[in-house]
Amino acid sequence: SDIFADNVVQFAQSITRTIYSNHDGMFPSIIQAEVKRESSSNSVIPKKLSFELPQKILDKIYFAETALSDQIVASETYVLEFTGYGKTLIVKNKMSPDSFVQLSMQLAHYRLYGKIVSQYEPVLTKGFYHGRTEAMRTATEKAATFCKTWMNPSATDENKLESLREATVYHSSGIKDALTGKGIERHLFALKCIADKNKIATPDFFSSKSYGKLNHTILSTSNCGNPSLRLFGFGPVVQDGFGIGYIIRDDGLQYSISSKHRQTERFAHTLKQTLIDMGKLLQPSSSLKVECSITGKPEMNKATSEYLEAYSDTYGEGPQPSDPLLSPPKPASSSSRASAAGFARVLRKQTSISLMRLSSFGENITPRVGDKKELEED
Repeated sequence: SDIFADNVVQFAQSITRTIYSNHDGMFPSIIQAEVKRESSSNSVIPKKLSFELPQKILDKIYFAETALSDQIVASETYVLEFTGYGKTLIVKNKMSPDSFVQLSMQLAHYRLYGKIVSQYEPVLTKGFYHGRTEAMRTATEKAATFCKTWMNPSATDENKLESLREATVYHSSGIKDALTGKGIERHLFALKCIADKNKIATPDFFSSKSYGKLNHTILSTSNCGNPSLRLFGFGPVVQDGFGIGYIIRDDGLQYSISSKHRQTERFAHTLKQTLIDMGKLLQPSSSLKVECSITGKPEMNKATSEYLEAYSDTYGEGPQPSDPLLSPPKPASSSSRASAAGFARVLRKQTSISLMRLSSFGENITPRVGDKKELEED
């Protein structure tokens, strides 16, 4: 700390010398601070400061503590640290992680209570002078369709995944509008505050049932992107609501859920199951399979050819010919060329590995008990 303080003083003095250098010392250095270093013999252990307070102040402190304790015990918090997947897998499936998480919370509430409720997410507007936040509402028409589709027993996995993609795209467009100053909620709120302050009558819109329902935020949420934090949260903004702070990591999702004793733990368990169900429809990020196909069999050559033509990762970036992992090594001699002429090696991404196909390549694979049936079926 002494070195830091000394550097700050020297830096400040260098600035003042630059500013007043043409005045021949007429103006002395503004900062004449002497850094007194702590002697090694002196103790640096923190010492308690004792205050002599009158009884009246002590009474106020006591009553403040009891009032705060009421607020503390009136709320409960439950933490969900989901490690099934995170940002990496969601992005691999070409979806916004934040939109995905927002919809997971709305779906969890719908599964538990059967209602689409007002959900708030702050969006930073720091791109503007004195900009703070704009409100984004997750409970859109697309989000409602998504929740109803997922809870429909007759809906197929394709229907569910399509509704999820449409809802995330729509939510992301709303985030972009709020981020670029195209939101309306903060503007309307400012107009109402100005009218109330100046005792100006407000339109009936501000006292309408719809506006009141919009601002009765059942799910108050916020995302914290600070990687140094493990958890982050806050309390509900209404008596019958939830306050949910979440952190999106590459391989996990952290939720801190609070409510006024509204089955917080049960909501967290429902949210966890919702994330598991949503994750089942996502394509795995990657699993490698190495194959050897004999060129003398036309059907295997055809399969390899079709694979290479269709191969691409989720961003549409296929393998490059120069990639040493995907290009077979050049033989050193004619004899090695002859011995390797009947084989081609390919790296293939797929979700599972067939035991029968692997065993056909000469590998001794001992199936597990649960895999014997699969081996017999293949």
